[in-house]
Amino acid sequence: MTCSFASTFPSILLLLASAACGPGPYYDGEPSGDSASAVEVATQRQALGSWSSAAPMWTARFDHTATVLPSGKVLVAGGDPGSTTYLSSAALYNPATNTWSATGSMTQARSAHVAVLLASGKVLVIGGTYTTTTAELYDPTTGTWTATGSLAAYREGFTATLLASGQVLVTGGRGNGGVYLTSSELYDPATGTWSATGSLAAGRMNHSAVRLGNGQVLVSGGLYMVFTSLYRLDSAELYDPATGTWSTAGNLATGRSEHLSLLLPSGDALIVGGVAGNGRLPSHYSVSAAESFSAGTLSSAGTMSSPRHGHAAAVLSSGAVLVAGGLNKIGSTTVTQYLSSASLYDPTTGTWSATTSMLAVRNHFTLSALPSGKVLAVGGTNSSGLGLASTELYTP
Repeated sequence: MTCSFASTFPSILLLLASAACGPGPYYDGEPSGDSASAVEVATQRQALGSWSSAAPMWTARFDHTATVLPSGKVLVAGGDPGSTTYLSSAALYNPATNTWSATGSMTQARSAHVAVLLASGKVLVIGGTYTTTTAELYDPTTGTWTATGSLAAYREGFTATLLASGQVLVTGGRGNGGVYLTSSELYDPATGTWSATGSLAAGRMNHSAVRLGNGQVLVSGGLYMVFTSLYRLDSAELYDPATGTWSTAGNLATGRSEHLSLLLPSGDALIVGGVAGNGRLPSHYSVSAAESFSAGTLSSAGTMSSPRHGHAAAVLSSGAVLVAGGLNKIGSTTVTQYLSSASLYDPTTGTWSATTSMLAVRNHFTLSALPSGKVLAVGGTNSSGLGLASTELYTP
């Protein structure tokens, strides 16, 4: 999924999870009497967050999408159950009763697709692995799916971002024939059609995109191939919806792909995790360094407690950012660690601290911020690569 995941909305939490771990509280140092700052105390209280089991789905799935609907229910759609057949089924989680119920199935099976909550309350689902350019709409009023306009180009590893206008911007991805695309498309919910817009300077897939506080969209990093050599880009670009054009936005300190970008309450962006290193295995490695984009400049934003990719992240109501789970590919080796650890980023101090780990190893799963302030983790894969039907809740 993507997530261009609603980092457009600061109140929406997208969390991450991974391997088994204890539920005990964690303190990043203790305050010493009156000298402790309010920031330190607040950070330590956040670190007391806990995870608890929630009702399982009836179907294991990963590379699915999860969308919080205006009703507060969570729509989970598609994904891979760990077999040769992708899923078209969808389910609704009701946080008030901690139960799942079936809803209408998509018009076709999809995995590694992207979902965007539209201003109308409907959900736009786009693309999916290998073959499809199609898109469809879920209507929560009727619980049904209907086809809508298809993308002009097949894309794998693309991003989709809701603009302030209500349109949806799709960027990049790898197209047919292994071509890394520079093209972008706009979806208009009023007409159900796609149209071309300005092209990126560099073709890329597995990049990240986030709508900034000023309405522009920041795209950074990604994977690119020249002949048989893989490169991870450090370039960043800005899309201006008013002109439909792209401009350069500097360079990341670490070229990376499979990273996440989140919107901070300030309107700036935080870039976390991902995979770095050019070439193929075993030369690539997971990233612990974070970067921020503020006032048109990319700069360091500290380092997480562990490198990770295949992770998830969420902006909490406090303004802190929670990053958890995923995988740690250790550079120049074939060793991959399956993480349950989690880190909190405090944007007021630019520092990271540890927090409670998830109950289960998960990567390629989803996290959704609920109206209650809790966060729902759904599915994913474990350390054996098996799909999960289990879910859990994070309470800050």
